[in-house]
Amino acid sequence: MRIIKLGFISLLALGLLITLLSLLLPSHVRISRAITINRDASAVRKQVMDIKQWANWNALLQQKDLKNGEFREDGFSSDEMKVQLIAKDSNRIETEWTRNGQDKIIGVLELTPSEGATVVQWYFDFHLKWYPWEKFGSIIFDGQIGPPMQKSLDQLDMIVQ
Repeated sequence: MRIIKLGFISLLALGLLITLLSLLLPSHVRISRAITINRDASAVRKQVMDIKQWANWNALLQQKDLKNGEFREDGFSSDEMKVQLIAKDSNRIETEWTRNGQDKIIGVLELTPSEGATVVQWYFDFHLKWYPWEKFGSIIFDGQIGPPMQKSLDQLDMIVQ
C-alpha cells in the first residue's frame, strides 16, 4: 500500500511539474518564411492573390493525402482540409486553414515591393490552449510546416521568373 501511495504521489508531482513547465512556453506561435523575388510585385501578385493559382506552387496543398481537392476563388477544399479566404487587399491575403479534427490556423501572405523586387512573407499563427501537450507539441511545428513553406516559396520564385 505504501509503494502504491508513493507511486501515485510521484505521478501527481510529475504531472504538476510538466504542467508548470508548459506554462513557461508561449501560447502564441508564429511560423514564418520569406523570400525576395527579383520581379515586380504585379507578377508575383498574380500568383499569390488568386487562390486558384496556389495549385501551381503551394506544397502544403499539393500533398498526396489531400484527396478530392478543389481550388476556388474563396479558398481550397478537400476531404481532409479547408482553406478559407478571410481578407484580401492589394498586398496581403489572409486565410483560415482547418484540417479535420484540428483547430483553425490563420495564414497570411504579404507582398512588399522594393525596387524591382518583391519580398514575400508567409506566416501561420497558432493560438494554443494551456494544455501541456499542445504547448510542448508546438516545439515541433517549425520542423513540420517550415520546410514545405520554404519549398512553396522557392516554387513561387521559379514560376514568376
